[in-house]
Amino acid sequence: MDRQLLREIKQKQLSAVYLFYGEETFSMEETCEWMTKQLLGEQVDPWNKVVLDLEEVPIQQLVQEAETASFFGDLRLIIGKNASFLTPQTKRQELEHRPEALITYLQDPVPGNIILLLCPSAKLDKRRKVVKEIEKNARVVAFPRLSEKELVKWIPGRCKQLNVSITEPAVMHLIRLVGNDLRQIYQECVKLATYVGKSGKITPEIVEALVPRTLEQDVFKLTEYVSKQKIDEAFNIWYDLLYQKEEPIRILALLIRQFRLMLQTKVLGAQGKSEKEIAAFLGVHPYPVKLAARQGKAFTESKLRSLLAEAIRADQEIKAGKLEKHLAVERLLLCVQPS
Repeated sequence: MDRQLLREIKQKQLSAVYLFYGEETFSMEETCEWMTKQLLGEQVDPWNKVVLDLEEVPIQQLVQEAETASFFGDLRLIIGKNASFLTPQTKRQELEHRPEALITYLQDPVPGNIILLLCPSAKLDKRRKVVKEIEKNARVVAFPRLSEKELVKWIPGRCKQLNVSITEPAVMHLIRLVGNDLRQIYQECVKLATYVGKSGKITPEIVEALVPRTLEQDVFKLTEYVSKQKIDEAFNIWYDLLYQKEEPIRILALLIRQFRLMLQTKVLGAQGKSEKEIAAFLGVHPYPVKLAARQGKAFTESKLRSLLAEAIRADQEIKAGKLEKHLAVERLLLCVQPS
């Protein structure tokens, strides 16, 4: 949670309008729940808390709700979920939002009423007048995905709240298996804490035994083996995926994505860009970039270009009915020889 925001709320330094935005919706929702309890108490009167989905109702209806003062002088919290009208939208909205209603409200808000807008998007459309007015007259808090360094601190803290401890190698293994999705990480932490019991310790072995691998992780491990010329191990993962009834075309799509990321990372790294700069340039999280850079060291740039072209060709031949999908992937794996 944003520490500055926490201090402001605890000290009752309140704004009339808040905007939470970002991709880290788990932390956003937790902060929203904490803020609600701080402002309204544990037992919330339904009158004092109104939640509207802005994909179902227009912003002007939320503003109308905020213009209704409390009968008893208590604080009222009006929450607007899915405020996508503040983002660079790519799809047409069926609702007709009139953001000028919010702009007018910002100039003269109703005392005691607090609007909280939740926008699960990495970016706001700063060309819009309403966004400019919100940034000028409201409290805006960003919720970006956590970096690996931040996750390494966050996970032990959550485990401590669950009355267990976790070793650093276990933390790193959990991140490798789950990625940087806080909601999924927390769910796995709860499961691991339940397994080890109060005051127990979570180790890498326990994480390996209890946390399921995602298909993305299996494909990453598969490419890791072939980059180290461990072809037997790579094919073991391939056959295991087939046994789990994973679709070869989906596996191939992930291989293409991994080859492309390895190539992009190598090319941009050769231009002097850091892993953080590469991640920002590509619009991905730094952690996959770090892993791709590590794997890419086993290949030359020309080899990665050749692999990517071969993988794309295999995908096209499968879709054109020229090549059987299992054979296409196996042929690709056999040609992935580092250079």
